[in-house]
Amino acid sequence: MEKTLCVRCGQDMPLLRLSRCGYNYCVNCSTTAKVGCAPINNHKTGNTIQVLPMDLAVRLTKASQRQGYGVCKGMKSSF
Repeated sequence: MEKTLCVRCGQDMPLLRLSRCGYNYCVNCSTTAKVGCAPINNHKTGNTIQVLPMDLAVRLTKASQRQGYGVCKGMKSSF
């Protein structure tokens, strides 16, 4: 991959970032907030995503993770 220099920090960055996107600075120097996504399940084959700020996407993903199910959720090992 061809590289060029970031005009802000002087580190290497991909040349495609400049030639295709028009950015002359690297991702680390970017002031644009990072984004994440959350799945929206409309139907088993008709899912979409919602783009969200990264901190909200991380919190939503963590809150929606499966904690266990049925009887197994409350079981404790006696070993």
